[in-house]
Amino acid sequence: MASYLTNEDVQNFGYELLDVAQRAGLHALAPELQRLHDENQQLHDQLNATTKTAIDRELDAAVPNWREINADERFHQWLLQPEPYSGIIRDRLLKDAAHAANAQRVISFFKGFLAAAGQTSAAPASQPRQRRSPSGQPTYSRGQITQMAAMRRKGQIGDAEWAKWEHELIRAGREGRILGALNADGIPVSR
Repeated sequence: MASYLTNEDVQNFGYELLDVAQRAGLHALAPELQRLHDENQQLHDQLNATTKTAIDRELDAAVPNWREINADERFHQWLLQPEPYSGIIRDRLLKDAAHAANAQRVISFFKGFLAAAGQTSAAPASQPRQRRSPSGQPTYSRGQITQMAAMRRKGQIGDAEWAKWEHELIRAGREGRILGALNADGIPVSR
């Protein structure tokens, strides 16, 4: 830390007076310094939230099921293995990429896991193909709807994605694309 006091200041005023002056200055500036610290922390938090949202958006586009992959224990086991070229644990590299807000590097980990698992697409091999209605629009089972609601409660689905899902679900209900749906009397709707 830079010192603005010279030896001449010490000789002219003495340590005691300079110490009192410094403490008085700190006392006078403390509220403003605290305000600036709080403001800086708030800006830091906002930047982190914005960065996470941007990375999530890019992940949604590049690997639509990345949240399911991220919840898969096999993915986390894979992340605990060293990256073959550097020898650094993949989890450390993934966290570094996220901290650096490098969405493409983060995406590469999910795609790398899919490739290592022998999957050529972002859809997990165990996931059944989406059923389609006669109009070609996707249909949804009660199980899928329940699963999405559970993921939302766990924080695995963000606000924007959830809003899109709600609109699609309402539209699907109006168009009769929900399998096993019940009418207002609790009777299954046959399609």
